[in-house]
Amino acid sequence: MRGDQVGIDVGGTFTDVVVIGEEGLRGAKVPSTPGDQAKGVLAGLEASGVRLSAVVRFVHGTTVATNAVLERRGANTVLVVTEGFRDVLEIGRQNRPKLYDLAADRPPPLVPRERVVEVAERVDPAGDVVRGLESAEVARVVEAVAGLGAESAAVCLLFSFLRPDHERAIGEGLRAAGVDASLSSEVLPVFREYERASTTALNAYVAPSVRGYLRNLDQGLRAAGLRRPLEVMRSGGGTSSADVAGRLAVHTLLSGPAAGAWGGAAVARAAGFDDAIAFDMGGTSTDATLIEGGRPGTTSEGSIAGLPFGVPTTAVHTVGAGGGSIAWIDSGGSLRVGPRSAGADPGPACYGRGGTEPTVTDAYVVLGWLGHDDRLGGSLPLDVDAAHRAVEGLARQTGLSTGECAEGIVRVLEGQVTKALRVVSVERGRDPRRYALLPFGGAGPMHQGPLAGGLGSAAVIVPPRAGLLSALGLLATPVAVDRVRTRLAALDDAAGELLHRQWSAIEREACQVLLKQVGDVASVRRTADCRYRGQAFELEVDAPAAEPARIAAAFHDAHQERYGYAQRDEPVEIVNLRVRAEGAPPELELPKGATGRSLDDARRGERRVRLGGRELAVPVYDRDALGEGTSIEGPALLAGADSTCLLVGGQVAEVDAIGMLVVR
Repeated sequence: MRGDQVGIDVGGTFTDVVVIGEEGLRGAKVPSTPGDQAKGVLAGLEASGVRLSAVVRFVHGTTVATNAVLERRGANTVLVVTEGFRDVLEIGRQNRPKLYDLAADRPPPLVPRERVVEVAERVDPAGDVVRGLESAEVARVVEAVAGLGAESAAVCLLFSFLRPDHERAIGEGLRAAGVDASLSSEVLPVFREYERASTTALNAYVAPSVRGYLRNLDQGLRAAGLRRPLEVMRSGGGTSSADVAGRLAVHTLLSGPAAGAWGGAAVARAAGFDDAIAFDMGGTSTDATLIEGGRPGTTSEGSIAGLPFGVPTTAVHTVGAGGGSIAWIDSGGSLRVGPRSAGADPGPACYGRGGTEPTVTDAYVVLGWLGHDDRLGGSLPLDVDAAHRAVEGLARQTGLSTGECAEGIVRVLEGQVTKALRVVSVERGRDPRRYALLPFGGAGPMHQGPLAGGLGSAAVIVPPRAGLLSALGLLATPVAVDRVRTRLAALDDAAGELLHRQWSAIEREACQVLLKQVGDVASVRRTADCRYRGQAFELEVDAPAAEPARIAAAFHDAHQERYGYAQRDEPVEIVNLRVRAEGAPPELELPKGATGRSLDDARRGERRVRLGGRELAVPVYDRDALGEGTSIEGPALLAGADSTCLLVGGQVAEVDAIGMLVVR
């Protein structure tokens, strides 16, 4: 693909831009602009020097939907339900995040019960109409919704996934009245009333914000010369057009973490590792994911701020620990780190923008891991004195020296990240010693040594421009469409023909939506959610052919792997049919690393650092100037434009042909 490809990922602290073209890979990091993300996007484009008229692909990872939910500033939303189901969001499930906390509070629903409108209609579990929907009732519902001042409405009627006619009639009436409408039969046509209602309410809550943001951004980009359509990263991997993303905005809730996971998978494959444990440590949080067979895992469900949603999501475990996380002392006198973050404004004290609270990045400066000659993101100078003052204030509360306190901050952070890495590996029955560790993000490579040692990782892969890998991941994924339908049926010989017809219909729908966005369908994957009869949960398994015996065998194997046993004589039933259609894989050729450069050419000097409670002098190398075949022994600092890698004693890193550091 000739021309430039651009990926832009908006994070809590920085907005990252990656450009891949004939000049190789280049990028930029600029502070995020939480008030208006588009400003940060345009500033990043300017800093990268890209000519929008020469861009052949433009992919964006956005946190607009995420922030709208976390900050509770989405659209004024009304929920429309079947008569008698007004409290579906209030009742929810009996899941409790803290089982023995008698005072634990569940997050309030996005739509309180006084903003729920009931409809006189009814469909039964077979999809037959028990009580029809009269036109006068539609008019009454539209009037009631408008009377509540709704900007957006979520319509979730009983068994509409089997018979969507009633939802469509109400949706048409609402849209004619100028109210944005999200229908559960379009957003998530599956059973389980609460999850379907919660997902549809989330979509209705964030869709106006996402659609407005993408429309304004698209107009700004086109005015600046962009001629290609804007693509948006989806939570489950793959991208969609801005139009589809605005309509089904719930699919963008975890857009940023998904980009990092898919970028990690791409560089791990390029380095020769199909299996890896990746973690993206940014300014606000750390996202951990397991990569197997060259792809990150996905799940059919997720949650945000305690609110469940049922759309495909990249399997990422997130903890509130990053470079901008604030260190503090709890009521018991223990040192804690995060989840509160200094963010982009004012940021850590070392940013010199008025921040005074000690953060992990300030600890790096105190320890000498970052110095006055480093530039965060390649451009932001560090205020070393401010970092020392911030950590010194915390040290006085603990009775430690400033250096000991800074080292304690880092160790607490690493303990939290280690737990996250174990969640995606050990707690899923995976031995981390068989996987490479892949650290990225602005802060990730700083911690690879202790984390790899704690997990016993086979190797560590540190990609070039590690701080921009999430933005690169945006360009590593094709346009994709996911479709799902509930079809409860026993997996017996009689089910084959029925499953084939139903899957074919879902596949046609998915391919039609995909073809409207791109000119071809490169691959189609069929999967099925299955369970033993009587179970209340399912496992997703591959179903390349609608053959009940093969699907049942795959389910038995999956159950054995997940839970340690399988009941192969028990009947299996299918619950949901899923289809994922993808366009052509992107032509993403990673640029070659530096050549003809010796280790001496890359040496920038020496720096006094604190490691393991000792002060010592370590060499500092220019990370981006290390040539293929170069070998570096730790301890050493490898300082790049957007991240720094700290090699600890006993580690040896070698540079491969595309600039990857393979550390053993």
